[in-house]
Amino acid sequence: TFAQQGEIASRHYSMKDGLPDLGIDAVIQDRNGFIWLATYSGLSKFDGYTFTNFRNNPVSTNTLSTNRTTALWEDKGGRLWIGHAQGFDLFDPATERFVLHWADSGKGNIMVLRFKEMKDGKLWICTSHGIYIADTETLGIEKLTVHSRWTWDVAEWRDGSLLSANAGGGFYYENPKTN
Repeated sequence: TFAQQGEIASRHYSMKDGLPDLGIDAVIQDRNGFIWLATYSGLSKFDGYTFTNFRNNPVSTNTLSTNRTTALWEDKGGRLWIGHAQGFDLFDPATERFVLHWADSGKGNIMVLRFKEMKDGKLWICTSHGIYIADTETLGIEKLTVHSRWTWDVAEWRDGSLLSANAGGGFYYENPKTN
């Protein structure tokens, strides 16, 4: 027998509906069911009906560092990690407050490309300047010495070794025990 193909209902959302930009780099659904979008013009929250947009406001301390957002991740506490062209911001959706703005001050602009949870609960941060590791509890961040500068993604093997995909093509295999 052949499976019948049913129609899937869909709706296209655009800037006319309140979306800040059509350029979207990341989408996640949080624990409360809200959809969060990392757009070229800021962070957008969608409740199924309307968009709430968060953009940089240079006269406010409760703002995105920059509007060009690139990556999203929700931690165990429900906070959103928002990667962008100058590092990342940490946002508490319950209070709608930005609680941390991070950039490695010695590196200039660091574009965050992806967040990925490690097996031990820490967070890989893939950037245009390599890989950082964040402790989501203490908010301590350290730079991992790897060979690739633009790191698009990482995978952790059972033995703790690391595969990192880089912008130059291919990937690096790193064994942190032997360097």
